[in-house]
Amino acid sequence: VERKLDLTFSDLVEMPSTKVRAVLECAGNAAGGSAVSCAEWEGVPISALLNLAKPSADASLVMLEGADSGRLFPDAPIRSYSQVVPFEKCREPGSLIAFKLNDLTLPKRNGFPARALFSSWYGMDSVKWLKRIVVLRNIDEATTFRESGMDRIYNRVTKIGESLRVTRLSEVQVKSAVAWPNDGMRLPPGRYTVWGFAWSGAHPVRRVAVSPDGGKTWSQTQLENSPERYGWVRWRYNWSARPGDYVLMSRASDQSGSQQPLTRDPARHDGYE
Repeated sequence: VERKLDLTFSDLVEMPSTKVRAVLECAGNAAGGSAVSCAEWEGVPISALLNLAKPSADASLVMLEGADSGRLFPDAPIRSYSQVVPFEKCREPGSLIAFKLNDLTLPKRNGFPARALFSSWYGMDSVKWLKRIVVLRNIDEATTFRESGMDRIYNRVTKIGESLRVTRLSEVQVKSAVAWPNDGMRLPPGRYTVWGFAWSGAHPVRRVAVSPDGGKTWSQTQLENSPERYGWVRWRYNWSARPGDYVLMSRASDQSGSQQPLTRDPARHDGYE
């Protein structure tokens, strides 16, 4: 960069800020898992900080370091938690250095005083307790990231023939979950409102379908709020439950045409997404 910046917390909160309602999901969140949330974040666009620093024309990557440190693997040195994100992702409007969560000061457990937020991407890149941002060229080494072993996790591993293809996880996949009724719940026969949430990465949710018979038949649900780019939608389905055992399933699709899969891709050799 042409100009190195040393910013205090006061500097950040005095800069023009923006708000983003966005889903944050763990890449290891299981089907129907609870490691996902949607909240309103407020902070300074990362693009604004980059503009102040005036990156060179060949800037291609950004390394973010958190204040927490440790040893990721027995053979790895103690290093700060860090992630490397493409430069262009940092320039998107949904990429922030956030210092507020739902109009309140960011709680310590959520990254106080400031954290990164990359809307539409899985949560591991949204580094908490952020202390340093480093702009890199392709020829530069992200030393903290590589030495810690962080490049060995959060990867999508796909078997193609006899070889394995390894790519970095990034954009959140289209997904939905049944919030009510709970798994294993016993109910008397009657009419019920089944409800839950659906979300995707950079594309708003288009529709959500529900099956009461384990995927044999499907019915469209009603969306309770307007789909938006980074947030989730709440859906509901009116269900007339007769005596018997049922397996309730939900399935979302987004405006790009992507649809929530019913089964795990057999070529995948990792536990993410």
